[in-house]
Amino acid sequence: MEKDKEELWQAEDIAGKLRVVHGYTGLEMVLLDRLGDLRGATPGVREESLSLLRRKRQALQQQDFAPFTGLTVRPLVQNKQLWGWLAADCPQADMTENAYCLFLELSLQLTFLLWHEGEINAMVRRHREQFLYDVLYHNFASSDEVIEMGKNWNMRLDRPHHVVVVEFDRPLQGDKQEILLAELDKEWTRVLSARFVQPILMLLRMQLVILFEESRTPPRSQSELAEIMTGAMAQIKQAFPAIPPFSVGIGRLHYSVAEICRSFQEARQALSLGRFRQPENGITCYEDLGVLKLLSHIRTEELDDFAQETLGTLMAYDSQNGTELLHTLEIYFQEGESLSQAAEKLFIHANTMRNRLKKVETVMGVSLNRADLLCRLYVACQALRIVRHTL
Repeated sequence: MEKDKEELWQAEDIAGKLRVVHGYTGLEMVLLDRLGDLRGATPGVREESLSLLRRKRQALQQQDFAPFTGLTVRPLVQNKQLWGWLAADCPQADMTENAYCLFLELSLQLTFLLWHEGEINAMVRRHREQFLYDVLYHNFASSDEVIEMGKNWNMRLDRPHHVVVVEFDRPLQGDKQEILLAELDKEWTRVLSARFVQPILMLLRMQLVILFEESRTPPRSQSELAEIMTGAMAQIKQAFPAIPPFSVGIGRLHYSVAEICRSFQEARQALSLGRFRQPENGITCYEDLGVLKLLSHIRTEELDDFAQETLGTLMAYDSQNGTELLHTLEIYFQEGESLSQAAEKLFIHANTMRNRLKKVETVMGVSLNRADLLCRLYVACQALRIVRHTL
């Protein structure tokens, strides 16, 4: 027993330690990191066991080992922090006492390796994220200096970059949010690496910030980038069905490293204001915000006064008669004043939609054919959205 433990300590990496224990015990084993990604395995692990561990990552993270009755799963914990799991491809009852003791010793040594690796990665990440923080907030004196520093992390900051910000739509518990953000970071990296040259990702104040180098001439438009983000979001939700809803904001393309900070602020504003239109799972481009960009700088009390002054009659009629004329008008504006698209969105016939708009004209004593009035009503509807979201 002492010989195999000594040999286990002498093995310097994950593969070597798994190989030593496998050689002495015959156990087939799998090592997963804290996100459930495979870090090592012995060659005889059954494919169905690997598939089970992949499919049940959420159960592992919730410390629910019921789905793994045919395996022996041990959490790898250091200083109350989870670093991964070691799984043997057999129940504990099938192990000899010596084999189980060596399995436990292996779990301790692998915990140390993952912890040590995590500490090093965290230190590197802190330096990298501090650098990116300075880029995003323009905390540097010279563009040439920051471009040179970026080369240390293979960042080509002399090229134009798009900035995208991703954030969960609902508040989450602290530890859970950290793990889910790490999952989101990993999934976005996987999906976007196939479309862009070295996308840059960082976690910043519970948001995921993504920088894309623009290598095309002419460059991608915001609408093209939104289509790419839509496809990426669908892939992520398919690969990770349990992920909570999240939204995306896209800043405009700027051509110098000094202006990345501007695109970052635009992306954050697009993310925030986009929720007035779509509270969850939305993708919003800064250039599509329209009048919302202006209204967001006006005090809520003034916006409420304007909305009540313009739409009060319609709101009172709805309240007294149980109708939804204001909602009809809002959907009509959301769908670009397309009667057919608005009717489809409301699940009503186009003629019903037409009659509702006529009723709006009657109640308010106005004509929707006047451009100045339409503009006023549209702005009032947008103001009302901001007021509702703020209250």
